[in-house]
Amino acid sequence: MTRALVWGTALIILLGVAVLAGGASQPSSDHRSVAETPDPQLARCQTLGEASGDDPQCRAAWASARKRFFGGAAS
Repeated sequence: MTRALVWGTALIILLGVAVLAGGASQPSSDHRSVAETPDPQLARCQTLGEASGDDPQCRAAWASARKRFFGGAAS
């Protein structure tokens, strides 16, 4: 009985340490959230949600972003 109590306590302590160690890790500073988009037009379109699909300015902004990312038209 005493041995089981010691092992159970040790297990609880180890799990607590693991949880605390995992919570201490910080995300990298290179990570950008979607809301931190440098293009204000894309940020506006993101706030519109699904309605941005019907907005011609948003379609043009997304097309421009795709062109910058992929380097032009796909061949």
